[in-house]
Amino acid sequence: MLCRLILLSVALLVACAPESAPPSAGTGPVRRWAFPGGVVFEADFPGARLSACEALPDGGYGLVIRPENLPVNNSPWFFFRVSAGTSQALQVRLRCQGGALRYVPKISTDGVQWVTLPAEAHVRAADAKEAVLQLEVGPEPLWVAAQEPVSSAELLAWARTLERLPFVSRSNFGASVRGTPLCRLDLGDPACGRHVVIIGRQHPPETTGSLALMRFVEELAGDSPLARDFRAAFHVAVMPLLNPDGVDAGNWRHNLGGVDLNRDWRDFAQPETQAVRDQILALHERGRLFLHLDFHSTFKDVFYVQPVEAVTSPSGFTHRWLDALQARVPDYEVRRSASPVPTPTTSMFWAHDRFGIPSVTYELGDHTERSRLRQIAAAAAQEMMSLLLELQDAP
Repeated sequence: MLCRLILLSVALLVACAPESAPPSAGTGPVRRWAFPGGVVFEADFPGARLSACEALPDGGYGLVIRPENLPVNNSPWFFFRVSAGTSQALQVRLRCQGGALRYVPKISTDGVQWVTLPAEAHVRAADAKEAVLQLEVGPEPLWVAAQEPVSSAELLAWARTLERLPFVSRSNFGASVRGTPLCRLDLGDPACGRHVVIIGRQHPPETTGSLALMRFVEELAGDSPLARDFRAAFHVAVMPLLNPDGVDAGNWRHNLGGVDLNRDWRDFAQPETQAVRDQILALHERGRLFLHLDFHSTFKDVFYVQPVEAVTSPSGFTHRWLDALQARVPDYEVRRSASPVPTPTTSMFWAHDRFGIPSVTYELGDHTERSRLRQIAAAAAQEMMSLLLELQDAP
């Protein structure tokens, strides 16, 4: 019961944050709001978003979050710290402008370990435009976020760790709007001539996609006989973070050019999509592309795929892969969605249209249990390796 009350109090703090807009580049003036009693809200760190903050007449606090620009997909990101001079209960009203609240807030006392705010501490309005949170806060900062963050620094640290393996190399390719280098990992020998492409994090808030991508790639880099055989036959190019500026700025959807990168795979107007396109084209020139995987997040786990009748090379790979995954984890629903009229501006459409290869958008649910997410990602990687080894010489 005591634990519940503490969590309820933490939720109150989140809702109390007032208004003010963070710089879309993430490097502007400090965003800090101080109130009597030592109550302080802060959004002055990479990935933060809190657009406005004010004290309310009823003694609570009002927070506002706004998107980087409009129109925008409804993925309202928020991330801030709150503290107080002494332990106290706060009531917070969190308001969303330009969208509806999609995520159940998560809280942390160290910015590393996160728990979901319980229902009794999080009351959302019927239109989801605002929520009231109940929080207990004190001198130690309480972190509040839409999802547990997977920062650009964390992804880079993960890449640097993997590059310590003898068959992994890391390099930079191109740069973002702000000039941030884009990171690439290569598993296996690029000269082998058989290539798999894995990309991720085109959309800043989609942290479950990053969690799955990392576990998927770790399985490819593992020490199992299957992984060793796969790396002997295939090269994998991994570009895990295509929108580092958007992640650091706490954007809802876009890069610093105000563009949804996964709607720029026809015009290639942004430096990030231009750079990754050129990497994939270069691989195609030096060998054969077998598969394109793009990791994202949405409301439920789903694989966006080509229709069964679509011609791909190797033929029939995607549905055989997902059938094998379903057989591997029968208690998990392997959802797949194949639109007869796919969006022609996405990486998935471009890769299939340009090269005729299987191209899959692997979407992870916002609320998928994290250990389950990693289990399924590892199983998906194992089944992918097994099937591609079988089909490595297929037309």
